[in-house]
Amino acid sequence: MGKRIHWIDAAKGLGIILVIMSHAPMNPELRAFLFAFHMPLFFYLSGVVFKPSRQAPLTFVKKKARGLLLPYFIFSAITYVTWFVLFRHLPFTPGENVDPIHPFTGIFLSTPENYQLTYNPAIWFLTCLFLVELLFFFYYRLSRGKWIGLFLLTAAILGYGSTFLQFALPWNGFVALTAVVFYGLGFLTKTFWKTYSWKIVAPITVSFFSLMYIIQSFNERIDMRGNILGEAYLFYPAAILGMIAFLMLIQKLQHTKGLLYLGSNSIIVLLVHMPVLNLVKAMMHYGFGVNLDTANTLPWTLLFTGLTLLLTIPFIVFFNKHPWFLGKKETNKKTKMRTPQVSFREKSYPKSI
Repeated sequence: MGKRIHWIDAAKGLGIILVIMSHAPMNPELRAFLFAFHMPLFFYLSGVVFKPSRQAPLTFVKKKARGLLLPYFIFSAITYVTWFVLFRHLPFTPGENVDPIHPFTGIFLSTPENYQLTYNPAIWFLTCLFLVELLFFFYYRLSRGKWIGLFLLTAAILGYGSTFLQFALPWNGFVALTAVVFYGLGFLTKTFWKTYSWKIVAPITVSFFSLMYIIQSFNERIDMRGNILGEAYLFYPAAILGMIAFLMLIQKLQHTKGLLYLGSNSIIVLLVHMPVLNLVKAMMHYGFGVNLDTANTLPWTLLFTGLTLLLTIPFIVFFNKHPWFLGKKETNKKTKMRTPQVSFREKSYPKSI
């Protein structure tokens, strides 16, 4: 298994915090800002860790199925049961008016239509990433790594064209066409990132995020899960500007222990944070009488995010002790959690999210 690279883990750590924030009660403008780049970012980071290999296609498919589909189905079953028994009865979640058969079929179809993923909306990423991984792997294998730019441009055109269709493919197949663009960009540009001084990072980060905000303000709110991209000439520049700003900033934060911890466990946080967030909402609503419709200012958003992160830690500890839930093999408990940083020259990359 490859040694972990700090900046990638830190990027996933901060990225998963932004994902939780975007699902918490939040000001609509800030939510639109985060949605403009945070999911493209995760597909990009997954592409960074793609390694061309000579393994048989069937072996590759089995590996990705074990690491992505197995946890998807396990956690879909678990969270569907918790939704059916508890969360669908809460007033701030779509539930009692939803036919339970739709979310049940959503376990197998993994699309946002008819509340199919209302039991755990964030889990769509795993099935979509599985398709993206296969799409890029087989293209790379057949083309021998040639004409990747043309492949990504074609995928972008087809992906944008699919937004005009009135139906969705299982496992967000249409979304995978857009997502593979960012995945491929991650693979092509993974060696570009370097650490610069704050004199360079600060103005570029502020400028690029500001420009992204301006561009996004002319577009509708992005929702990759729903294949809602708005205008392509606005979506792609905004997403790329946001990712550049984010990744330049993360080079300065790559040794932050909290981000490294969350990043190395980002798949667990992704899988459990929505039910945990609903639990936090219930606690605030019933325990403290908080009106969730008005508790959407930044302090409230940070409070909901912080509490959700705290409550995910026991899940991180548990699932690290039982990694088979995540499609991983049992590891030696004496293995140290911290691993030395590796340079790109060693060409050793961690597993994708």
